[in-house]
Amino acid sequence: MDDIEAELNIAHDAEEDEQERLQMPVYIHYHTNDKGVPSAMSFLKTNRKCLQQIRDAMLLHNWKEAAVYYNNCIQTLDAMSSLGLHPTTSEIVWRIGTEILRHLPNASAEDFNAVYEQMKNNGVQNFSKICLEHSFYLLLNGQMDEAKRQLSIGQSWRHGTVSIAQGDTKKLIQAYCGFLDYLIWCKKKSSVPVTDEMSTNCDMHSYFRQASVTLKEIISQPGIWDPFVLSFIDMLEFYNDEDGALEILENYAYNENFPINPNAHLYLYQFLKRHNAPEAKLIGSLKVLQSLVPSHELMLELCSLLKHTKLMSDLEDALSISMNLLEFVSWKSNLKAWSCLLGIVRMFKRKKCKETVIKEWKSRRPLWFPLHFRSYISKTDLVKNMSLVKLKKEFLKAVGEKDSPYCKVVWRCMSKRKTKECTVGEEE
Repeated sequence: MDDIEAELNIAHDAEEDEQERLQMPVYIHYHTNDKGVPSAMSFLKTNRKCLQQIRDAMLLHNWKEAAVYYNNCIQTLDAMSSLGLHPTTSEIVWRIGTEILRHLPNASAEDFNAVYEQMKNNGVQNFSKICLEHSFYLLLNGQMDEAKRQLSIGQSWRHGTVSIAQGDTKKLIQAYCGFLDYLIWCKKKSSVPVTDEMSTNCDMHSYFRQASVTLKEIISQPGIWDPFVLSFIDMLEFYNDEDGALEILENYAYNENFPINPNAHLYLYQFLKRHNAPEAKLIGSLKVLQSLVPSHELMLELCSLLKHTKLMSDLEDALSISMNLLEFVSWKSNLKAWSCLLGIVRMFKRKKCKETVIKEWKSRRPLWFPLHFRSYISKTDLVKNMSLVKLKKEFLKAVGEKDSPYCKVVWRCMSKRKTKECTVGEEE
């Protein structure tokens, strides 16, 4: 609440007794000037009381009471609209209103629409943002046509320098206009019988053209446009425009003017894989992803691809990538990651290049022993995951550490297990 008051620039009254305040009813009364406009001080005091009562009611989940006080707060905002309100003020009140309505059991769609429309009038600085969120609400309630209408209103709205200042929001509105056309296209696609003529359906193609024009313009501008890129690619693939889809994805992933985005390389890799691209392209795409997110789950696929090239340099890269993966806490007990590493080690052994593995191991040994092979970890592994113990033992043997403390503890605990003397809580 203090944050809200700070945003609204409402000063505290240090002499007001808190308990008395909670018990006092709120009367909406303010002093006005000759023109009938309330004074700023009167507005602040009245609005402060309203917000305090709304806060108390919301904290106690008294949503009906909060709704009553919210209506009073709206009255003060209407009265002060001629003086102009800070955009943060109207946004806070708007978001409080929608939150209250979400918890009222008898709230209707008309109630939500009324709040959105009222706040558009009270806070033109947030007009575009309110139109956008209003369309989200309508979409969630299946009112696709009305959502499209709200987006069109937000897109065409002009209010001098105020609308210019909302350029980023208007750009998002344009993007969602295209996305909504895509959703309508998907709906048409699902309702059309699956035939060879499906791709030539005029109604579908009309929405495809509308969506593609808008989406292509948006995703050509630097930014993070993941859902819009995916929807555009889906349509291009449906119409077998693979070259166009590949051009879009490569620009999204490699354009230096765009912000760094791991998902862009993920989408490119998935597209290349779907269309049976050469291994070299798949590896190139995943290597860029690896440089950005070395703990990504697709690193196992990258190691698998590198092993298949049969090049020693690629096999060395696979060894490094798999060991990097196991240095992340989320992967340290993953059986697939350990199996991948052991498979690579075995390949080096078959090629009689074991010294490469030993060299890599020595550089990581100070980190790996406390991370993977402490005595406590060995006892925990024995209780929780015997398969992991076997993989770790085999790896230690491969790197010449078969007499390591980990292996000794495992052997000792397995012997003691017969007499039930080994427990996870045993002192290291």
